[in-house]
Amino acid sequence: MRAYRHVALVLIALLGAALIIFPLAAGLPKKTQAVDDLTNAFRPAFTPQAIEQSRTDLKTMNEMLEQLQAETLPGLAQQAGIPTPSLINLMGTTAPEVGKGLKEIPTIMPRFNKLAGTMDAQAGNFRQADDIPTADAPNTAVTYLYLIPGIVLLVVGAGGLLFSFVGSRAVVSTVCLALAAVVGLGMVVGTLATGVIGKTKASEKMFTAFRPTFTDAGYKQAHDDLDTLGKMAVGMKTKSIPSMAALLRKPVPQFTAELATQYPKVGKGLAETDRILAKFNALVENIGANIDTFDKADSIPNKDTEVSVMPWLLLGPGAAVFLLSGVALVIQFTGRGNGSTDPNAGAPRQPSGAAV
Repeated sequence: MRAYRHVALVLIALLGAALIIFPLAAGLPKKTQAVDDLTNAFRPAFTPQAIEQSRTDLKTMNEMLEQLQAETLPGLAQQAGIPTPSLINLMGTTAPEVGKGLKEIPTIMPRFNKLAGTMDAQAGNFRQADDIPTADAPNTAVTYLYLIPGIVLLVVGAGGLLFSFVGSRAVVSTVCLALAAVVGLGMVVGTLATGVIGKTKASEKMFTAFRPTFTDAGYKQAHDDLDTLGKMAVGMKTKSIPSMAALLRKPVPQFTAELATQYPKVGKGLAETDRILAKFNALVENIGANIDTFDKADSIPNKDTEVSVMPWLLLGPGAAVFLLSGVALVIQFTGRGNGSTDPNAGAPRQPSGAAV
């Protein structure tokens, strides 16, 4: 009976040591700090209000560019009495940045639509990941969810084993086993109660979706696309519209007002382009500034293992500790009924007064 108690205490101590070594060896303190830095940086962009505004802004941009190409340019060409390709060539001559933008719009906008769509689709996963381990605790607390139980289990396992060998009674080792059972049960219940299994799965989906975005190549492409759109917008306002007004022999304010009235989506887009592009530019620059942070956060527990394994590295040891200590306690208490814990049990008794 005592042998099983010794084995249980040894295994509990080893599991405690493993729970201490794992987060430190995996670099969890730095990686979980990276998760907090990442969620703090992007939390404003993933609120329901921000996602809805981004959806509206992107719709404004898409509708403006679609109407510009499908209706506005052909209409202006007709007013000027020239073919549409000739008008576009003229705009490209007077404002090369506008010509470049018009040429690249068919490839630029799908990329921005994809980025905005990914953010929209992953907003719920982001908010779940942001709640690891709980809504009120930072992600850096995850490290201590391993360290603290690990230290307690190492102490009670090693301490119970020591007293089991040197002590004449099993009270201390019994208390240690009971404490281990409580800690193990707490690990299991805590893991299930906080919902981190579902949260880490959501986090895994989010990281998978954004990996192509948080790269040097992804950032550079988005940065260049915004630069093209920004220069095109400036060129439209400062060069193309004045040139078209001169071609049609109209004052610039009159031409601009007529343009906004006849083509309202273009008018609305031109009025809001600066704000919209500034907003997307801030998002893209935030991505560029957090590429290394994303990479660290995405490596929990390591590059080859998904983050969804993390709860099981608490749940498994917790269940093992609870079972080991529980079985040891059952054996110990049930064994006492037949006197098996008495080292002299079963020895023949000498008759009273018998000669030695």
